[in-house]
This record gives sequence, structure tokens and C-alpha cells, in this order.
Amino acid sequence: MSNQSVLHDIGVEAGKAAPPIAVTSAHYLLGLSLSDWVAIITLIYLALQIGLLIPRYRYQFAQWRKSRREARECSRNE
Repeated sequence: MSNQSVLHDIGVEAGKAAPPIAVTSAHYLLGLSLSDWVAIITLIYLALQIGLLIPRYRYQFAQWRKSRREARECSRNE
């Protein structure tokens, strides 16, 4: 076996072991179970989505109001 093959095998096995090791160490160090982590990550994800969508929808609403206002002014002038 070549040295590169051995290093490749070690890398593959380390990659397979990384998620369980991360979960176990997080549970041990921080006292949080996997379901707690899923809940925390979900809340962070929701907060980011809300933070990104509110400005976008606010801009779209402002454009809609502007077009409605312009349409009303045009109909009054006729």
C-alpha cells in the first residue's frame, strides 16, 4: 500500500466519524442534546430568513403603494 492510499483511507474514515464526534462532544461540553441543537439551529435559520425577507417585502409594498397612488392621481386628472 502506498502512503497516499493510507492517507486517503484515514481521511475518509475521519470524515465518516466527524458528525458523531461533533454531536457527542457538543452534548458533553455544552449539555445540549441533538434535539436541542436542531431547535436552536431552526430558530437561527428562521431569524435569518425573517431578517432577509422583511426589507424585500417592505420595498415591494412601497412600490405597490406608489403605483396605486400614481394610478389614482391619473384617474383624478382625467
